[in-house]
Amino acid sequence: MQSKQKKLQQRRRMQNRRHNITNVIETEADKYYVSFGIDPKTLEIGEVFIRGSKIGSDMDMLLDDATVVLSLALQYGVPLEQLVHSLHSGRKGGGESILAKTISLMKT
Repeated sequence: MQSKQKKLQQRRRMQNRRHNITNVIETEADKYYVSFGIDPKTLEIGEVFIRGSKIGSDMDMLLDDATVVLSLALQYGVPLEQLVHSLHSGRKGGGESILAKTISLMKT
């Protein structure tokens, strides 16, 4: 059986020095600081950081992992519309997680 592999788009690595924009997302229970790293050549968001949970908590580690995956998806060219669709699909009211709200904020 022959394996079919899709060729990934080449990763767009971020420069060591780059601009970032920080926004605040508030939920009923928490406040999160969301920072977007901006590629100075293309002015596109290429990385995301989310802070707000107690440092070292399970939620803090989960947000770190989620933003690494989200940043890699952006650097490999996954369209924001696809990410939004995937997080909202099949959910009444759409995606309500901090990650879904972060991706929606990136579209504005």
